[in-house]
Amino acid sequence: MRRPPEIAYACPGCGREATAGADGLGSCRACGRQTRLDVSGVAGEPPRVARCPGCDGRQLYVQRDFNQKVGLGVVVVGALFAPFTPFYSSLFAAAIVDAVLYALVAEITVCYRCHAHFRGFARNPEHQPFDLHLAEQYDVRKPGS
Repeated sequence: MRRPPEIAYACPGCGREATAGADGLGSCRACGRQTRLDVSGVAGEPPRVARCPGCDGRQLYVQRDFNQKVGLGVVVVGALFAPFTPFYSSLFAAAIVDAVLYALVAEITVCYRCHAHFRGFARNPEHQPFDLHLAEQYDVRKPGS
Protein backbone atom coordinates (compact mmCIF):
# COMPACT_ATOMS: atom_id res chain seq x y z
CA MET A 1 0.00 0.00 0.00
CA ARG A 2 1.40 3.37 -1.04
CA ARG A 3 1.66 6.03 1.65
CA PRO A 4 0.12 9.46 1.01
CA PRO A 5 2.49 11.75 -0.91
CA GLU A 6 4.63 14.00 1.26
CA ILE A 7 7.28 16.55 0.40
CA ALA A 8 9.93 17.29 3.05
CA TYR A 9 11.88 20.49 2.32
CA ALA A 10 13.83 23.24 4.09
CA CYS A 11 11.53 25.86 5.60
CA PRO A 12 12.17 29.26 3.97
CA GLY A 13 11.72 30.90 7.38
CA CYS A 14 13.97 28.93 9.73
CA GLY A 15 15.73 26.36 7.53
CA ARG A 16 14.39 23.38 9.47
CA GLU A 17 12.41 20.57 7.86
CA ALA A 18 8.90 21.48 6.73
CA THR A 19 6.41 19.14 5.08
CA ALA A 20 3.72 19.53 2.43
CA GLY A 21 1.26 17.25 0.71
CA ALA A 22 0.92 16.65 -3.02
CA ASP A 23 -1.22 19.81 -3.17
CA GLY A 24 1.80 21.91 -2.16
CA LEU A 25 0.29 23.25 1.06
CA GLY A 26 2.77 22.88 3.88
CA SER A 27 3.92 24.10 7.22
CA CYS A 28 6.96 24.04 9.46
CA ARG A 29 6.63 22.42 12.88
CA ALA A 30 9.51 24.48 14.24
CA CYS A 31 8.40 28.04 13.37
CA GLY A 32 4.82 27.49 12.21
CA ARG A 33 5.34 29.18 8.85
CA GLN A 34 2.77 28.23 6.20
CA THR A 35 4.05 27.68 2.66
CA ARG A 36 2.64 26.94 -0.76
CA LEU A 37 4.90 25.05 -3.15
CA ASP A 38 4.49 25.17 -6.92
CA VAL A 39 3.55 21.55 -7.60
CA SER A 40 3.04 21.97 -11.35
CA GLY A 41 5.99 19.59 -11.79
CA VAL A 42 4.05 16.84 -9.98
CA ALA A 43 1.48 15.10 -12.14
CA GLY A 44 -0.28 11.84 -12.81
CA GLU A 45 -2.09 9.21 -10.80
CA PRO A 46 -0.32 8.10 -8.73
CA PRO A 47 1.59 11.41 -8.66
CA ARG A 48 5.10 11.44 -10.14
CA VAL A 49 7.75 14.13 -9.61
CA ALA A 50 9.25 15.71 -12.74
CA ARG A 51 10.88 18.72 -11.05
CA CYS A 52 11.39 19.89 -7.49
CA PRO A 53 8.67 22.25 -6.22
CA GLY A 54 11.08 23.61 -3.60
CA CYS A 55 13.79 24.95 -5.93
CA ASP A 56 12.54 24.13 -9.45
CA GLY A 57 15.48 21.71 -9.85
CA ARG A 58 15.20 19.06 -12.53
CA GLN A 59 18.05 16.86 -11.31
CA LEU A 60 16.55 14.27 -8.95
CA TYR A 61 17.66 10.83 -7.79
CA VAL A 62 16.08 7.84 -6.08
CA GLN A 63 17.22 6.03 -2.96
CA ARG A 64 15.78 3.80 -0.27
CA ASP A 65 14.02 5.65 2.55
CA PHE A 66 16.23 4.20 5.25
CA ASN A 67 18.27 5.86 7.98
CA GLN A 68 21.92 5.33 7.00
CA LYS A 69 23.03 5.37 10.64
CA VAL A 70 20.78 2.39 11.39
CA GLY A 71 22.24 0.54 8.40
CA LEU A 72 25.74 1.26 9.60
CA GLY A 73 24.73 0.08 13.07
CA VAL A 74 23.63 -3.30 11.65
CA VAL A 75 27.05 -3.73 10.03
CA VAL A 76 28.94 -2.63 13.16
CA VAL A 77 27.01 -5.04 15.38
CA GLY A 78 27.69 -7.86 12.93
CA ALA A 79 31.40 -6.98 12.87
CA LEU A 80 31.64 -6.72 16.67
CA PHE A 81 30.20 -10.21 17.12
CA ALA A 82 32.17 -11.72 14.21
CA PRO A 83 35.18 -12.97 16.25
CA PHE A 84 32.83 -14.73 18.68
CA THR A 85 30.70 -16.54 16.09
CA PRO A 86 31.72 -19.61 14.09
CA PHE A 87 33.10 -18.69 10.66
CA TYR A 88 32.24 -15.03 11.32
CA SER A 89 28.60 -15.93 10.76
CA SER A 90 27.36 -12.71 12.37
CA LEU A 91 28.62 -10.89 9.27
CA PHE A 92 26.41 -13.11 7.12
CA ALA A 93 23.50 -12.50 9.47
CA ALA A 94 24.08 -8.74 9.21
CA ALA A 95 24.14 -9.03 5.41
CA ILE A 96 20.82 -10.92 5.46
CA VAL A 97 19.23 -8.34 7.78
CA ASP A 98 20.50 -5.58 5.48
CA ALA A 99 19.11 -7.32 2.37
CA VAL A 100 15.70 -7.85 3.99
CA LEU A 101 15.51 -4.21 5.10
CA TYR A 102 16.53 -3.10 1.60
CA ALA A 103 13.72 -5.16 0.07
CA LEU A 104 11.09 -3.88 2.53
CA VAL A 105 11.89 -0.16 2.56
CA ALA A 106 10.25 2.04 -0.09
CA GLU A 107 12.08 4.27 -2.52
CA ILE A 108 12.00 8.05 -2.28
CA THR A 109 13.02 10.76 -4.72
CA VAL A 110 15.54 13.39 -3.60
CA CYS A 111 16.53 16.72 -5.16
CA TYR A 112 20.26 17.20 -5.77
CA ARG A 113 20.02 20.99 -5.36
CA CYS A 114 17.91 21.53 -2.22
CA HIS A 115 17.75 17.95 -0.84
CA ALA A 116 13.95 17.92 -0.69
CA HIS A 117 12.56 14.40 -0.14
CA PHE A 118 9.48 13.08 -1.94
CA ARG A 119 7.80 10.15 -0.17
CA GLY A 120 4.79 8.25 -1.49
CA PHE A 121 5.22 9.39 -5.09
CA ALA A 122 5.49 6.98 -8.02
CA ARG A 123 9.02 6.53 -9.37
CA ASN A 124 9.83 8.60 -12.41
CA PRO A 125 11.86 6.40 -14.81
CA GLU A 126 14.00 9.44 -15.69
CA HIS A 127 15.44 9.50 -12.15
CA GLN A 128 18.37 7.21 -11.49
CA PRO A 129 20.23 6.26 -8.28
CA PHE A 130 22.55 8.80 -6.66
CA ASP A 131 25.43 9.99 -8.87
CA LEU A 132 28.38 11.49 -6.96
CA HIS A 133 29.66 13.38 -10.00
CA LEU A 134 26.28 15.06 -10.47
CA ALA A 135 25.98 15.80 -6.74
CA GLU A 136 29.38 17.54 -6.75
CA GLN A 137 28.02 20.03 -9.28
CA TYR A 138 25.48 21.15 -6.67
CA ASP A 139 27.88 21.23 -3.72
CA VAL A 140 27.82 24.88 -2.61
CA ARG A 141 30.71 24.71 -0.15
CA LYS A 142 33.56 27.03 -0.92
CA PRO A 143 37.03 25.55 -1.59
CA GLY A 144 38.98 25.12 1.62
CA SER A 145 35.92 25.02 3.90
